[in-house]
Amino acid sequence: MIYVYDFGDNWEHEVVLEKIIPRQKGMSYPICIDGKLACPPEDCESIPGYYHCIETIRNREDKELLEWIGDWKPDRLNPKEIVFVDPKKRFEESWD
Repeated sequence: MIYVYDFGDNWEHEVVLEKIIPRQKGMSYPICIDGKLACPPEDCESIPGYYHCIETIRNREDKELLEWIGDWKPDRLNPKEIVFVDPKKRFEESWD
């Protein structure tokens, strides 16, 4: 599935269902169990800007951009921090 976020910058995220796991009692669904790279900093100007931010973190050359990025860490992804807000309601609202 392709998920588009921030229609101004047109972020397209590929979401892949790799397997279906048995439902666990007391668990809220859906959940994210894995992913690659951290979400982009807000307003980094689309995919080329995101990769520029990653490169800047690694080479430490653009001091102004480093200051703007702050403590963002592109290699850090914690699936437990990902929160889904009532996906059924969001889906229904998308058809209004």
